[in-house]
Amino acid sequence: MSTEPTNLREIGRIVAAHGVMGEMKVAPETDDPDRFLHLEVVFVGQDEISSSIFEIRSVRMQPSKHGITVILALEGISDRDSANEQRQMRIFARETDLPSLNPGEHYLSDLIGLTVKSVDGEVIGRVLDVFEFPAQHVLSVELSDGREIMIPAIPEFLRNIDTDRQVVTVSVIEGMC
Repeated sequence: MSTEPTNLREIGRIVAAHGVMGEMKVAPETDDPDRFLHLEVVFVGQDEISSSIFEIRSVRMQPSKHGITVILALEGISDRDSANEQRQMRIFARETDLPSLNPGEHYLSDLIGLTVKSVDGEVIGRVLDVFEFPAQHVLSVELSDGREIMIPAIPEFLRNIDTDRQVVTVSVIEGMC
């Protein structure tokens, strides 16, 4: 089933088939995996543009050594082979189907590409990616000279995120850059 995707947000990545009935293990890319429980449809593909819409048959949560794994079953994917074909595909949801953000909250994908500046206003680089680790999120930042550094997204380093101005302000410590 295909449709024109609009305003999609990545919420997970399919990592493996689960069982023989078409269920898939999904690594959630959200701080709240329970969001899957409230969705009726998701989009699956390599990116937003190439994704296809699927109705959700079932969702359940499974504890794993990495936290929570979402076990997802979609209409049209009914056996292990079909589920395996979806491996490494990304899962998206319409932004309108997700809960509203609270003030000061941001979608991690909105940070990618933002300019990174020091608290003194000096341009340091730009955000390449955001990694979710158990202790905290970490920004991967490409410096102006092409090197890449990691900055923990904790208040001591991450001072402000201004998506309107497209700037992340950080406290720089000696040896960081």
